[in-house]
Amino acid sequence: MHEESIDEPLRKVYALFAEGKIQPVAILWGDRRFRVTRINSSWIDRSLRPPRHGFSLTVDSGDIFQVSYEEGNPVWKLEYILME
Repeated sequence: MHEESIDEPLRKVYALFAEGKIQPVAILWGDRRFRVTRINSSWIDRSLRPPRHGFSLTVDSGDIFQVSYEEGNPVWKLEYILME
């Protein structure tokens, strides 16, 4: 496994918001679209202001993306990729 730090904004994240939960379903990074096949974990870092939501996602390429966004800010960020 190889970890690559990215720290870039994502063009789009398609997500379901229901019953106080967020479920990312697809990510558009550059010109590539990735379908989320599994949400490995999610968390909220409330020590930051505004709070930051984080997600570890397995995508259809088999890679693991860590993405996040701050409450009140519509921009999602790709923090790193864990590649096989």
